[in-house]
Amino acid sequence: MKGEFAKTKQNKSENRNLILFFVITFVWSWLFWMPEVLWGFRLYLAPFGPTIAAFILTYINEGRNGTKELLKRGLDFRFRKIWLIPIFLLVPAIVGFSLLLAILSGEPAPEIVVLSKPWIIIPAFFYILFLGGPVAEEFGWRGYALDRLQAHYNAFSPV
Repeated sequence: MKGEFAKTKQNKSENRNLILFFVITFVWSWLFWMPEVLWGFRLYLAPFGPTIAAFILTYINEGRNGTKELLKRGLDFRFRKIWLIPIFLLVPAIVGFSLLLAILSGEPAPEIVVLSKPWIIIPAFFYILFLGGPVAEEFGWRGYALDRLQAHYNAFSPV
């Protein structure tokens, strides 16, 4: 009986932390998106809401060691190298196929800036990497929220 009480208490704590994660994420993000929406002034901090929430809650609940584990989890490069093929070739293949379909359907081919200015790829890559989502969000969504959501739901369970 004592074990069930501890498990129920832990589930309530995890549910509270998950709700807090979403609250902190959306409050942070919208706080920094509002200046852009209202006045056209971009602060570039809004996408970091999920990561900020994850690190705050992890530090509060698990301390410094939990925070280090979250950071390590996001920087884990131990994966099968076969996955590098879709990582680097999937988006160019989709873009190329889309261009081919557009040309075959009679649409004029759009101007591809990358072909005339290949140097633009490097700053665009880092802009997208750091401010467009992956680094700004993944520690939060995949590093923190995903495990907690999957403990309650799966792909086939109704919400």
